Amino acid sequence: MILKKNPHTILNAYNDATGITAAFNLNLLTRINKELNADFNIEQFQHYQTYDPISGACRSYLVSLADQVVNIDHTEIIFKENELIDMEVSQKFSEADIKELAKKTGFEIDGEIKDSKKWFIDSVWKFK
Repeated sequence: MILKKNPHTILNAYNDATGITAAFNLNLLTRINKELNADFNIEQFQHYQTYDPISGACRSYLVSLADQVVNIDHTEIIFKENELIDMEVSQKFSEADIKELAKKTGFEIDGEIKDSKKWFIDSVWKFK
């Protein structure tokens, strides 16, 4: 089973040409605007993605494209040009990593759901 794929495959999945991950992360700013009375200018942020094949961490950021001030419910937040907002970490594990992590934390694997290519596992754990 190939859970830790070629680094380009993983990076391309998150840095996709259609912009799905970028839209997902930028949507958080839209929601903050609506739900927390903020004034993010979405056009002033750009999606940036990294993947570290050694640690398995795939990180998403939003980059401020200018010096700007954002207000969230009467609180000013200052962003410098090129400052990052750390949006998410999607951790990639090998099958052996998953088994070891379950064992080390006192769990056992009770079941697994795999995709047709066997590139992903949703692992169901239960406490021993």
